[in-house]
Amino acid sequence: MQERHIVVQRHMSAAAGSVWPVLADFPNLARHWDGLRGTQAIGEQTSGVGARRHVDLKPVGSMDETVTAWDEGRRIATRNRPSRSVPFKAAESSLTLEPEAEGTLATFDYRYVPRGGPIGRLTGPLIDKMLTATFTDMLAATETAARASG
Repeated sequence: MQERHIVVQRHMSAAAGSVWPVLADFPNLARHWDGLRGTQAIGEQTSGVGARRHVDLKPVGSMDETVTAWDEGRRIATRNRPSRSVPFKAAESSLTLEPEAEGTLATFDYRYVPRGGPIGRLTGPLIDKMLTATFTDMLAATETAARASG
């Protein structure tokens, strides 16, 4: 099955120094964004490469995420292992912050492999649309949290 790729960007009216702490609160994403049922750390490490979290998705399903890159103040990347009820079998993400004159450009890059062989090829565009809306909402919530705290 061929990998699919989505990129979502948002020009945030918050400085990168205010956005980063929201992202760096890695095990607590659900505190800042109601698009999830919950998040919690897996193990003692909560930041940096190797940190892990369990994510309970809405409306169903879950995934475990492991940080694969942590560039303090600038970028977090993860490898994601979804439960069987999620319509894709593996994913990787990267969220990058770039300071701008009036705030921050946030870029969320997501790559995933749909489940289902030939059926997965048919459902891929629908999953893309769903994930694009989800990630657009996540970036908006991140901006709101950053502005509230910063």
